[in-house]
Amino acid sequence: MTTRFQHPSQKICRGTCMLLSMLACASTAGAQDPLMPDTTSEESAAQPPEGSYLTPELGRLQQLTSWIASKLDSASTRRDGFYPELGGMITGAFVSAGPGFRQHLLGDRAAIDVSATMSWRRYRAINAELAWPHLLNDRLSVGAQARYQDFTRINYFGIGNGSVEDDRTNYRLNNIGALGFATVRARRWLSFTGRAGVLRRMDIEPGTSTVYPSIADRFDEITAPSLVRQPNYLHTDVAVDADTRNVPGNPSRGGRYRLSLAAFHDQTFARYSFGRVEADAAQYVSLGRSVVALHARLDVSQDKRQDIPFYLLPSLGGENSLRGYADYRFRDRDLLMVNAEYRWPIFGMADLAVFYDAGSVGANTRSLTQHMHTDYGVGVRVHSATHTLVRLDVAHGPEGTRALLSFSAPLGVPHRSVAPYVP
Repeated sequence: MTTRFQHPSQKICRGTCMLLSMLACASTAGAQDPLMPDTTSEESAAQPPEGSYLTPELGRLQQLTSWIASKLDSASTRRDGFYPELGGMITGAFVSAGPGFRQHLLGDRAAIDVSATMSWRRYRAINAELAWPHLLNDRLSVGAQARYQDFTRINYFGIGNGSVEDDRTNYRLNNIGALGFATVRARRWLSFTGRAGVLRRMDIEPGTSTVYPSIADRFDEITAPSLVRQPNYLHTDVAVDADTRNVPGNPSRGGRYRLSLAAFHDQTFARYSFGRVEADAAQYVSLGRSVVALHARLDVSQDKRQDIPFYLLPSLGGENSLRGYADYRFRDRDLLMVNAEYRWPIFGMADLAVFYDAGSVGANTRSLTQHMHTDYGVGVRVHSATHTLVRLDVAHGPEGTRALLSFSAPLGVPHRSVAPYVP
């Protein structure tokens, strides 16, 4: 969630502090809680060692975060039955949750997984997947996926690196998509993925925000391509992914590098076809107990003779890119972004961080380095050994100071959505 650092963001900060306080209280009283593991017999182990910087309350809070992480690990093992689906929405959705159900079939060779989620801002998504995840001695995964999504209030400021903040509008996007996929795992850390699918019933409607006008009030088909009419798409992409991170949910060393080629074919008007090359790299360097994280991304769109729908343009702004700017603040055909972050522990389950972001968009790659938008800030990350549980960032840039609350690891690979395009 992104908000100007005025009254609303003060509420966020107070809310986060209250959350930590409640967790501490819950962990202190949790010895007899049926939802918590019984630690009575391990009372001595729960006490911080002599000379430790942990108070008893913080030690219990660390135990609580470890317990939550164990539940997340358990949920990720793909057991049969109902489970809570948390997150997975696009930038700007804020908190999302809903029910999910999975069932293994054919002697555990295949699995079906269905989930439905809704966010705080009434974004909705329904996802169904059938997969064979462990073929050829775990070297091959194949499957198919169908998805319905309805995102009610996505920001739009216009196209270009010089778009104006006062031109902020919002729109609603809903569509149905289906795709098939296959992943080959050449090594434990190296994989190749191919996908092919369709996008249907792409509808652009007035956004539900009561603060900002709808996109059609300020923009038209020229300044927001595909606003009036939306094509159906056939799309394909191939990607190579190298992942050497020690812990994907809370990495302290290693890296992730991804290169993909995508093609979108307009099946309706023969006007909005295009290709895109995406390169994304993140590296984590351990300096004792501190970590330096470096991230860079380059997106290049192809076929300048065709228009690209505004909702499929690369964009900057929000919790996964330029944190000092509003979600989807800048859009254009090409994108360049770099991020740097230094974090260090303040106690066992929380880190402090300082960060710097820079990025730009443009009609071609030559313009990407002419003017870079920048921001900087500080943050707190609450985590276990394997998961980032919550993070609060306060970022400052030329357009103000913003507070962002997120439940994903910083500079990680975001949830991928074909439409709208999410970097």
